[in-house]
Amino acid sequence: MRILHFSDAHLGAEIHGKRDPQTGMHTQMKDFLRCLDFMVETAIEKEVDAVIFAGDAYHHQRPDPLPQREFAKRVIALSEKTISVLLLAGNHDLPPAFGEASALDIFNIVKIPGVIFIRKPRVVNLMTRKGELQVVCIPYLPRRALVAFEEERGLDEDGVQRLLIKRVQELIGKLLQQVQFSDAPTILAGHIWVQGVEFSGSEKVMTTHLEPVVPPSTLRNQKFAYIALGHIHRHQAIDDFDPPIVYAGSLGRLDFGEEKQPKGFVLVDLEQTRKGQWVANWEFIQTPTRTFTTVKVDVRESNEPFQTVTEAIEKSQIDDAVVKVQIIAKEAQRDLINLAKVRELVEKRADYIVSVELRTDEMHNIDYILERTPKEFEHLLKQEPISLLEEWLDEFAKKNKQVGERKKRIIELAQKLMETLSERE
Repeated sequence: MRILHFSDAHLGAEIHGKRDPQTGMHTQMKDFLRCLDFMVETAIEKEVDAVIFAGDAYHHQRPDPLPQREFAKRVIALSEKTISVLLLAGNHDLPPAFGEASALDIFNIVKIPGVIFIRKPRVVNLMTRKGELQVVCIPYLPRRALVAFEEERGLDEDGVQRLLIKRVQELIGKLLQQVQFSDAPTILAGHIWVQGVEFSGSEKVMTTHLEPVVPPSTLRNQKFAYIALGHIHRHQAIDDFDPPIVYAGSLGRLDFGEEKQPKGFVLVDLEQTRKGQWVANWEFIQTPTRTFTTVKVDVRESNEPFQTVTEAIEKSQIDDAVVKVQIIAKEAQRDLINLAKVRELVEKRADYIVSVELRTDEMHNIDYILERTPKEFEHLLKQEPISLLEEWLDEFAKKNKQVGERKKRIIELAQKLMETLSERE
């Protein structure tokens, strides 16, 4: 049996791009749809029996009709080729309030042959043209789905996390008891954060306050031939043991946190050994997603800084790419570099320009990003925006006295802006 595993499509994300004047569609949406189309074409060409989607179809919990229509088109295209499709709920697919519908619920209302959406943990016997595939489904599990508020009394965060992991272990144990003894292969599909994963940088805020961080051993069981995961945007396999625990990663690049990472999906061949055990051989296939390119040019030793920048841009791979330009120069060279002309050069070739930035010697030595431990980061998340701004200004002022002199005025303006926004809400 051959399955295709993909996740984190994030349709509707409009982070980097522009409106296509011909279609009115955002170029990031066009990029993600191109990746989806490539996935569908591959599934058909490779004669895949089932497609397992491991969560986060849309970027927003209440997506616009356009991404919903386009995602449904691709699901229907798979169904029409008699490819079974299992859709798993990710955190972006769950509604913001209790009792509301998910945008993906429509797939269980409007019956499409071979297509099923899973919102709660359960075991699914997915019928494919090669026979039955048993799927233990673990959609996104928020903290309150596992542990009640009253149960947390007297526990610190480490204690709560241990309780969350215990509940996931118990859940998987119960689901495994429901797996039927048959000759069919069994896999696990989950939208889960596993201990030891490497992040891509595009995950906005992932914190242990919101969900369990599950040890790989919790998922491993000899009943599983393959473990198909979503949620983490970097494609990776956890360790080298069987059964393989694999994150497909996001289908396309969302932002510069994923600049150097390949994007795609996983093609999995499930084969039965002579002893009757099912094993998986898998292959990662890259999608034709847009390139993200940072053009970084140091002109401090150049006698013709603008010419140096121009040559660097000409040599860079920026055609149809999302581009950042960072120029490092001496203060005396600032007036020799025409940033408007630099932008014009890039615009002729790029899909979208995020920024064209000039940093002088003095600015370049400032540490804009400070190293933080996970606990320090969680502490930051709890602080008020004004408090965070004060900390950042204090750090900036160590290298730039003018910032320190203007700190009071900046804080006043920030407070006024927040009050205005609050009044509008």
